[in-house]
Amino acid sequence: MGVSWVFEAEQTAKSVERILEGIGAELMGQFQVDVIPYNPATPSTDYATNIVMHHSKCPQSTFSICPKTDFRVSPKAVCDRGFDLILGKLAGGLVMDNAGKIEINGNEYNIHTDWTVRVGTATQGTTVKGVVVEVEYDPTVIIVQCREMMAEFIKQVFNKYHEAQPEIFKITEKPERYSTLDTMWQYLQIAAKLRKKT
Repeated sequence: MGVSWVFEAEQTAKSVERILEGIGAELMGQFQVDVIPYNPATPSTDYATNIVMHHSKCPQSTFSICPKTDFRVSPKAVCDRGFDLILGKLAGGLVMDNAGKIEINGNEYNIHTDWTVRVGTATQGTTVKGVVVEVEYDPTVIIVQCREMMAEFIKQVFNKYHEAQPEIFKITEKPERYSTLDTMWQYLQIAAKLRKKT
């Protein structure tokens, strides 16, 4: 696990994959991310929506985030997959919003052993909402060590997207460890934007 930068691409998944293959990327397999909102059974301002997420990179984990204004103040947890079973028993308090579920499915590429790039099509139900790209730099878990290099990589490969850095890149000035929760927060923010698309 390294540091990831997740963004929505304007191109189709196939055109992004052609760009990657043009620079020597090797197809490693498929990946999947899902973002599932759980809403309070009775509408309330006291209780927030709980977002439950899964990433095929972490098949035994469930990520739970109650989004607030920013990442630092949002309650979040990493749980084992048994958490999903517990949520079923909490149906009286939290109800799965199937209509709001976003799934991202696509291909995973490796570039020169240090970079992993995941390109997926985001769907809500049967509607395609967009293309999501995750660029992961594997050799480090310290953001300040690689954020400029990641911005340069994205600029060179995609010729755009490098100026819109993830929130976690902007608020981290000390050498803090990056975690998979940071990646999932980026997917959560993109999923929230994609849900609003028509």
